Amino acid sequence: MPAPSVHKIHLLFLLLPGLFLGSCASTRTFQKQYVESVPLAREGAYEQAATIIEGTKDEAYKEKDRVLFYLDVGMLYHWAGLYEQSNRALDQAEIAIEELFTKSISKALVSGVLNDNALDYAGEDYEDIYLNVFKALNYIALDNEEAALVEIRRVQIKLDLLEDKYRDLVEEYNNSQEAEGQLQYRENRFHNDVLARYLSLLLYRAEGAFDDAEIDLRAIEDAWVSQSHLYSFARPDLPATRTPDGLALVNVLAFNGLGPIKLADTLYLTSGPDIIFITITGQSEDYVTDLLGFNFLIIPGLEPGFHFKIQFPRLSPRGSDIDRVVVKFDGEEMAELELLEDVDSIARESFMLKQPLTVGKTIIRAVAKTIAKEAGKQAAYDSLADQGTGGLIAALLVGVAADVAVDATENADLRISHFFPSDVRAAELAVEPGTYQVTVEYRDGSRLVRVEDHGSRTFTAGGLNLIESYVLQ
Repeated sequence: MPAPSVHKIHLLFLLLPGLFLGSCASTRTFQKQYVESVPLAREGAYEQAATIIEGTKDEAYKEKDRVLFYLDVGMLYHWAGLYEQSNRALDQAEIAIEELFTKSISKALVSGVLNDNALDYAGEDYEDIYLNVFKALNYIALDNEEAALVEIRRVQIKLDLLEDKYRDLVEEYNNSQEAEGQLQYRENRFHNDVLARYLSLLLYRAEGAFDDAEIDLRAIEDAWVSQSHLYSFARPDLPATRTPDGLALVNVLAFNGLGPIKLADTLYLTSGPDIIFITITGQSEDYVTDLLGFNFLIIPGLEPGFHFKIQFPRLSPRGSDIDRVVVKFDGEEMAELELLEDVDSIARESFMLKQPLTVGKTIIRAVAKTIAKEAGKQAAYDSLADQGTGGLIAALLVGVAADVAVDATENADLRISHFFPSDVRAAELAVEPGTYQVTVEYRDGSRLVRVEDHGSRTFTAGGLNLIESYVLQ
């Protein structure tokens, strides 16, 4: 077979980046929809934020991103008080997560050149767990306490299965013919969610199932012992399992801040004669890439021209500006809410459970791409080396084009819902049954950030008297 002409190699050089970069539209995480919607959510304009998400559905959320779309709009509908719409969206997210999880992970494990962004997004585990919590809150707001309890039970079912599903996938891959190395799984350290147990206790107490309420109380207490890495803060005052005679128990939940996002950390390895250069870059919360570090290693005998890129997602907390939340009845301060759940910590723990899989399959994929690319570069050099200076230049340009093109396809999957909260605070009040004007104040030090007016609320003895408040700052 005759060697390719210099003209054809030049043509390949011109076409290759365009072909790869064109295909990268489906291998990069689209994030423009959050530029306007996140600031609106922080300011409390939840319906406007949802309108932006819905308006960008065709551009920002392809069929492979349907879980992300339903999570985003489902949470914004919840914050907006559109509880039925929120449940419909979160239902769709949950159905798709159940359908996609095994298929998406398995496909990624055996796919040597596929970028994760091109796969169906099956949700983060903490998203899958908390969507049931918020569905329960939706049902409570809709006066359907029985359905709320069903959602809370689903949280515990998912927690019981959390470690097994990753262990089974890793073992299946390690024992398969496609395995190109042994992957590891991480022991699950999240078995018991306090927020879900807290809501369960309130629901059981309201229906008179006091023994079940006691079980939830003991589980909440145990979380500070057995999961101290997640509940490292002082335990708050916990709800009573029975209502005092003649009084109404009022529970206030305040959701603060916005949950974590994913950012990319990138490692580049490039060889010169007897040396390899190591460059590390990372993203800021504005998705600006900065140089984090640069180093080199002397390796005698190393040939120049080798280039390797690998990129991993990193969970980055956005946290909350709020450090004090106070509830008032008829203008009188009743209680300061205490931290009940650090959602960021739980998101990080569930993220790390999957991280060995993410890292393992990313390395496998990147190595497979690099081996194929370097073989192609060598073939181009061998074909053109005897064509003089022009041939060597053409081979060099083809090699550079191949490096750029393959780098462009190796992008971390940064998909994650942007509208879950960062933390939850709670308080329980025992008051005389009756009607009160309820406000919740959010503070950052001495600065009053916002006052949420919950209007006139009537509280009854023995009933479920829940106030849900939120400021996503």
